[in-house]
Amino acid sequence: MPGNYTTIIADIKSNLEAVTNIGVVHDYYRYAANPSTFIALFSYTPTGGSKHIRGWEITRIRAPEHKRGAFFRHHVFKLTGYLSLKDADATDKTFQGLIDDVCEKFRTAADGATWYYLDGDNGDNAPCQVEIIEPRIFGEILCHYTEIILHITERIAP
Repeated sequence: MPGNYTTIIADIKSNLEAVTNIGVVHDYYRYAANPSTFIALFSYTPTGGSKHIRGWEITRIRAPEHKRGAFFRHHVFKLTGYLSLKDADATDKTFQGLIDDVCEKFRTAADGATWYYLDGDNGDNAPCQVEIIEPRIFGEILCHYTEIILHITERIAP
């Protein structure tokens, strides 16, 4: 049975988009050489709010395999999130809440036909591991930034 990368990435995107007020979700890494492109790619206007940066990118960073009776592929995805930083609006609280919501979504997400939202190499790990939360500047735009590592274990052959 071949791997299901395209089906898995579509499911990850769908799960992210189901998180309330998640923002714009791209199912691949977008590269912006200038601030206006970055703004265009990640601009979001929540209901009753004003336009600002709020978005996510998804990419796979590793996919090791092993055989334990069957062959398993351990997909490791990186979910990168951005949110305009505005101290007066306490956006740190909003961003921290979004991070928790993303982790909760994948902790309870339905598994696919051939994959599981879990770290098959380390059963004590939840599917999401938040690796970085910090402010960063993109061009002249100050943003909250996070990297969440998402583990998916896929059975690829009997």
